[in-house]
Amino acid sequence: MLKALFNFFMVLALVFSFIISVMLGAVFLGAAVLIAYIAVAERKAEIHDNWSILIESAKGRRDQIISMTKDFISEFKPPYLEMKEDKVGPRLAPAPIGETREFLIIIDRRSLKLGCFKTFVNAVDYGEALFVSWYLTYMPDPWQTVASLVPGGRKAAGLEKLNLFDHQDLIAYVTCVHHCVQRATDKLMLGLGQDPSRIDRKSRGFLGIS
Repeated sequence: MLKALFNFFMVLALVFSFIISVMLGAVFLGAAVLIAYIAVAERKAEIHDNWSILIESAKGRRDQIISMTKDFISEFKPPYLEMKEDKVGPRLAPAPIGETREFLIIIDRRSLKLGCFKTFVNAVDYGEALFVSWYLTYMPDPWQTVASLVPGGRKAAGLEKLNLFDHQDLIAYVTCVHHCVQRATDKLMLGLGQDPSRIDRKSRGFLGIS
């Protein structure tokens, strides 16, 4: 009788231990998922370089600028470049709520390092004018952000960790985009009877390209 009772309590203890372990595991898993979600949601792009211009009397010409920029980039036939149009929030990341703006996003997929450096091209009406701009940003992909939270996980390489070849490829890619945006700007201005020769063509950031 005592042996049977002892075995019963042993089994009961094992069952409770299993249930508690599962519950604790679920709590830790839930906490880990929540931390990862917050880390991804709170990502904010670091802007390393940019260029912009306000084109007078160009209201409503946004689609022309974006379309011409895409065509000029395609004419360059740059290797590994990916182009897509997407709506993003002020952090330059997808935003499920709040104000968003549509950008042409250009990414060099040559390597994981360069893939973190995305160029955002935008054209938006400003009164009767059109504000055209691009921003070179650094922001790891969501999976890289999550991986960096794991103990011992590697963080995505920033600008200061690029080797010489990566740096050359980055400058070539951004210069290509820069020239194509400016060619589109020149073409639009000439079509409006404006003189593009007085444009400040140097970017205003770390790379300072022209």
